Amino acid sequence: MKKFLFVFIFGFVFLNFLWFTNAEYPVSEKVKTRIDSVMFVIEKQRGNESVDRQIDRYQKIVNTFSILKNRLNWEQKEMIWYLVYLFENKLIKLKEMSINQSDILKNVDRDRVQEEILRWHNEERNKLWLSDYIINNKLNYSALVWADNLAKNNRKSSTHTRTPWDWYYNYDKILSWFNNLWIDFDYKRTAFTENVAYQVYSCNKSDCTQDMINALKKWFDFWMSEKGRSYRPHYNAISSNVFTDMWFGVWVSGKWYWIVTHYGINVK
Repeated sequence: MKKFLFVFIFGFVFLNFLWFTNAEYPVSEKVKTRIDSVMFVIEKQRGNESVDRQIDRYQKIVNTFSILKNRLNWEQKEMIWYLVYLFENKLIKLKEMSINQSDILKNVDRDRVQEEILRWHNEERNKLWLSDYIINNKLNYSALVWADNLAKNNRKSSTHTRTPWDWYYNYDKILSWFNNLWIDFDYKRTAFTENVAYQVYSCNKSDCTQDMINALKKWFDFWMSEKGRSYRPHYNAISSNVFTDMWFGVWVSGKWYWIVTHYGINVK
């Protein structure tokens, strides 16, 4: 707690110093260099902390500066905004580190898999004259977390329910679950949706990338088969004219894989 207070007080004083000595746009090279000095001091406090401890500490810093931002004048807000931006990016990387992805997809080129899944979605969207989905790292993290939960509990039913007593798709409960991961959506109507699938999968090759792509294409084709039907929740997510961001998480456990795709708008 003392370390956190020291970092907060030091950062606040230093940022005020920056504001009084430099009124330029806060992401100019000069400002970035000076903010790097603040970041260096904060990073020195990290030491040998566990990833979970770092995540907790960084989240407290983001929360504190986010509150502070609303109590300052415009120039100071911009300076604080940039610091929050830096820490949020660090949080995303730390959260991804907390999930050992090499254990999730063994012998798989995850970048190639990502490219294929995004391509499948956007090929269909282009046919409908819709804008391409874009990658969102926050949704990537949330999808991985939920895929992990499903795999560890070997869940093949009620795959959207966050608590045992939920009905099948409880939007408010899922939103609360997102919020617990420090993810929110700045949109008053339906701001997200979730597709889930699972299937038998096994590969013992030195490179299982194409096997994984082929396995995942089966669930995508199944979702696409809903096109033209009256009930088509999965296809609606693919072809939504509201959502702009997406990403997915795949978790392999035994001879099964689970894939979760999250779609959203104005993710923050």
